Amino acid sequence: MWGSGKLFPWKQMPPCLASSGLVLVNWPEGVMFPGKEHSSHTMPKGISDLTHAECSKILAALNDTGENWLHLQSVSHHKGA
Repeated sequence: MWGSGKLFPWKQMPPCLASSGLVLVNWPEGVMFPGKEHSSHTMPKGISDLTHAECSKILAALNDTGENWLHLQSVSHHKGA
């Protein structure tokens, strides 16, 4: 699914990450989490539903060089624990 050449799977991102043994660390506060939808939208569009401010927070978190940077972390070592 990840390398299928299709659009980024925003709505399916959490289960895709989970099945790969990955979690998002330091997701920015106040930003709609992947797979969630704004209740005000009648036709949800995934990542397109993010506001400009939310997109800016994600970019800032990805570019953060401190301890609060947004990144993926493997949790596969926790399976079966």
